[in-house]
Amino acid sequence: MVEQPVIRLRRLVVGAAVAAGLWLAATAAEAAPQILGLVASNGVPTPLSCGNGLCSGFVSSFCLQAGRPSPKADSEYRLAPGGGLTLIARRADGSSIRLPGDDLVAVRSRIGFSSVTLSLPEARLKALGAVSAAIEVAPLTSVLPVPEAGDGNPQTPAEIAYATGTKRRIAQQSFETPGEASDAARLAVLVINSLPVDEPKGEADRNAVWEKALMLAAGSPLDPQGIAEAAGMYRNCGAAVDAHTAMNLKVCMEMHQAGLIGALELDQPPARLVDDGAGGS
Repeated sequence: MVEQPVIRLRRLVVGAAVAAGLWLAATAAEAAPQILGLVASNGVPTPLSCGNGLCSGFVSSFCLQAGRPSPKADSEYRLAPGGGLTLIARRADGSSIRLPGDDLVAVRSRIGFSSVTLSLPEARLKALGAVSAAIEVAPLTSVLPVPEAGDGNPQTPAEIAYATGTKRRIAQQSFETPGEASDAARLAVLVINSLPVDEPKGEADRNAVWEKALMLAAGSPLDPQGIAEAAGMYRNCGAAVDAHTAMNLKVCMEMHQAGLIGALELDQPPARLVDDGAGGS
């Protein structure tokens, strides 16, 4: 019993080192970056926040190609075949509409392979009469790096087929199956998306953000240990901000989320062919 928090902390630290190492390695690479998987919503769509003409949300992602460099920040991606994004726009009268996000939503990397930003112009939402919006990520969703001029080692059709097929199905076991680490990461993302631009300073205001994240997660059963782990990270980030050892809550939680994703990468089963009828390569 005593060893578990220590083991968990060690795994999280190693995961953060993996995420940071692969992220930094990308700066010297000329090859096309990794294909990424997006963590499915599992009943909890990503809420969008609007400002400066853009509406966006933070989403967990993960590496599907360990042999390729991690993307630089703000690298452009596009949806791969399979999976998908759905925009859910809610109107003032309480009605909502669901639209395929393929041609509406832009995808850009945020922190290495561990997160992306999903966004669309605020004007598009206003044209729909929306007062709020969220994006639903379907299971088995992958995104491909948009090719750049001068790519010395572009993605090949065989690489794309394996990463978005066999490898994506293997990764689903780690990232989209409920569990302590995956649910802690899911809650961390909800906290990040719930934080206002003017971050809460006092304990009561911070607790309100946490309660809002739990309300957003009400549509998905969460592992109690995952909830406890995410709560501990949030408390620690608040303490770090108060002690002036962290810039702000959002950056601190994003670093924790990257560590969780890195740890899940380490815990994935060995790559192998999975014949589930979907035609692995």
